[in-house]
Amino acid sequence: MPKIVFFNHYHRGDLLTHKEFIRQVQTNLPDYTYEYMHFNHPKLTRDLNIPLVGEPTNLDPKTPFYQDEGVLYINTWIGCFWDIFCEHGGINMNSLWHQWEKIFAQINNHFDVEFYLKEQKEFYLPSIDFSKFDVTKIDSYLKENTNKKVLICNGPPKSGQSFADNMQDFINPLAEEYPDVHFICTTKFPTEQKNILFTDNVIGDTEVVDKRAPWEDKEVNICDLQEISYLSENCNAVVGKNSGPFVFCETRTNYMNPNMKFLSYNVSWGEAFHTGGKKPTETMSNSLDYKCEYTIVPISDINTLTADDIANINQSLDNLVRSL
Repeated sequence: MPKIVFFNHYHRGDLLTHKEFIRQVQTNLPDYTYEYMHFNHPKLTRDLNIPLVGEPTNLDPKTPFYQDEGVLYINTWIGCFWDIFCEHGGINMNSLWHQWEKIFAQINNHFDVEFYLKEQKEFYLPSIDFSKFDVTKIDSYLKENTNKKVLICNGPPKSGQSFADNMQDFINPLAEEYPDVHFICTTKFPTEQKNILFTDNVIGDTEVVDKRAPWEDKEVNICDLQEISYLSENCNAVVGKNSGPFVFCETRTNYMNPNMKFLSYNVSWGEAFHTGGKKPTETMSNSLDYKCEYTIVPISDINTLTADDIANINQSLDNLVRSL
């Protein structure tokens, strides 16, 4: 039986952004065998119903494809298509769509089949099957708290998308000014504000990797990204820095919700930046026809926030909460 093995050497967000492309392959080739290889928590690809068979240790992270008789290995990392990544200003739906255009062409050629991408890029916004995850504690929190909620993905991005600061100096005074709003943060920091909560308290215990697994010593034993995504779809706004948790909030449900508000702090680079502009292009929202309200605040220096950066962050957060 023909087999396709997907592999990815990098971070958790990479495993979400490709899900709908992979699902289309599964739909068009239902009789094929599928496997996945990556270094992250196995639950991250659980709702694809594709077995995780190990880590791609022996595969080059920069090689798009490996071909064997009856088997095609497909690298889902956008970085291995560097020309596409640069042309479209980083990770966004334009770059992902053109990456998978090449992948579909390779599949067609390798297996002598014929199917193509859908022209509507919004189709590829990811969805998560939350029935495969325990969200009961989140449901209890939501039932008991009907006030406005802002989810803040305040952890450090792993690939230089934005600043690493945990934002406590922004969030603490904001929570004091708006005591009726719950500010739910993904990374803990010292606070005396009762309306600042943290996702691990709202979500509860998450799954631990089986200690017999080969990745038992990696720092990926706890993973709550699917649960954070579920929580986000029940909040009024999502704030973040294009890190893994924020990417997991960029679901089709949230993008097509006219009542949802996104606030994204992104480094100023990409296609517009290289042509003299300052508009970040490395965001999933770039060029999509979405229904939510999506605001991007460019960050000029991710290592040391400038006075202008600080002022822009404070103003954008205040504007966001006032608009809820």
